[in-house]
Amino acid sequence: MDKWFCQAVRLPWEWEKMRIVELEKVVVRTGQHTAVWKQVSRVVIRKLEKDNNTKLNVYRSNSLLSCMGKVVEKVVAELLAGEADRRGLLSDGQNGRRQRRSAIDAAAIMVDRAHMVRRNGQISGVLLMDSKAAFPSVGRGRLIHTMRDKWMNGDIRRWRASFLTDRTVKIVIKGNVVKQQTVEPCIPQGLPVSLILFAIKMIWFINWVEKMVAGAEGLSFVHDVRWVATGNNINQDVGRLEACARVSIDWVERRELEFNTTKTKRALVIGR
Repeated sequence: MDKWFCQAVRLPWEWEKMRIVELEKVVVRTGQHTAVWKQVSRVVIRKLEKDNNTKLNVYRSNSLLSCMGKVVEKVVAELLAGEADRRGLLSDGQNGRRQRRSAIDAAAIMVDRAHMVRRNGQISGVLLMDSKAAFPSVGRGRLIHTMRDKWMNGDIRRWRASFLTDRTVKIVIKGNVVKQQTVEPCIPQGLPVSLILFAIKMIWFINWVEKMVAGAEGLSFVHDVRWVATGNNINQDVGRLEACARVSIDWVERRELEFNTTKTKRALVIGR
């Protein structure tokens, strides 16, 4: 996806670099995300390897968006991440759409902690939790309130409000539009700006749980959360992780989120 996106943008960038830069500046300065960039086309495509055309699973849908809109979103995502880091709004354990805090970095931290536990002859417990329908659950009003409460840039706040307002989706089958409707104001999954907007929504989460559960550490990549408790007693570590789960569930329930319990997993690293 990123490969084709980069190729689609490369030519107009070479032809009209300055106009594209000026467009991005105007969008951020005015806080307006133009309507055509908020229109999603879901194109229904038949799977070539399937023979029976009468079954639903023979078809799949792909979402098509404006390439220029995605370019602007990438710019805004960098601005949001930079401001959040400068203001110290995000926890050290939050990863995703931040400089040097990718999924690979999050995994490397977990591996390093496991090696440290083995070297020190300790015991470490890990609890993995996954937010259910994470992006659609983040409503427009609550996120704007969070950004305003944290005194984030007013132009970017206005852009974010415009970005989620009046979004539409249309279903296209063989070139024909068969349905078009308005989408509820929530964070669309898979867009360049979605990761950092969700991280801002969860600004207080890891810090709150770590404050409530002494000896526990949080590490997240967007909606995947890992709680780590390290010590010399298995029962004590397990008790801390259970407390992390209780506090986490209480926190998200009050913010219209929930965890997917079927994806919750536990692990122990024993260093002796």
